[in-house]
Amino acid sequence: MRRSAAALCFSTLLAVPAQAVESIEHRVESGESLWSIAAQEDVYADPYLWPVIYKFNRDQIKDPGRIYPDQVLQIPIHVDDATRRQAHGESGAPSSR
Repeated sequence: MRRSAAALCFSTLLAVPAQAVESIEHRVESGESLWSIAAQEDVYADPYLWPVIYKFNRDQIKDPGRIYPDQVLQIPIHVDDATRRQAHGESGAPSSR
């Protein structure tokens, strides 16, 4: 993985243009899913944040259940609390009470 050149604050996935967000590049390996990528320690260490990756790469991912080996995804580095809560809700994360 390597860092992209862009950098600004990241308030929500839909409100900030992709080119304005600091991200890392991830080349998909055979057998990976958005869930498994989000779970990696050097990504988010939280599989329930897979919607962040999906939404950020919506231009090349039509079905979040289908990604392909050698596909290159951009993964936002900073995920704010509001985006984290939204992704957890969308992905069915158990509520933490």
